[in-house]
Amino acid sequence: MKSNSTKHLLLAMFLAISWLPARSQLVLVRQVAASSGGSGIIGGIQFDYTIGEAAITPLAAGPILLTQGFQQPEIVPPLAPGSNPILDFSLYPNPALTTFKVQFSLLNNATVTFLLMNTAGQVMYQDVRNYAPGKVVIPTSVDKLASGIYTVILKVNQFVFTEKLIVQ
Repeated sequence: MKSNSTKHLLLAMFLAISWLPARSQLVLVRQVAASSGGSGIIGGIQFDYTIGEAAITPLAAGPILLTQGFQQPEIVPPLAPGSNPILDFSLYPNPALTTFKVQFSLLNNATVTFLLMNTAGQVMYQDVRNYAPGKVVIPTSVDKLASGIYTVILKVNQFVFTEKLIVQ
């Protein structure tokens, strides 16, 4: 009988302790200050690399060394011909005072044409660049433009994205 009561007491203590929040969790902030990076295929194997500095200090305990791993971009399957290669197109801040940013996620390699037009249809700024898959941010200065409403046009393959921009 004494053995059963001891087992029940131990079980009750275990359950009570397991419901308490864990206060001694180690949280590592993973961040990289990268200056460059890329990827390539060697012998049929894809290698992704980042050149930069780890923003956290490696942990060492005797012969064991724990260093920060780098988060590489996701590998997505090739898009079907005619598929939209852009996700999450956004423009900020809007209204803009000195600069604004166009941001989007590109799903495959593409040539991106970026245009800024005034209400008369004149091209105030144009940029054509090739981008690799991933998050793309295009900062643009508008401090030399007159206040007013402009149209931001982004062309990728046969897709055209437009957004109104207010310059103050």
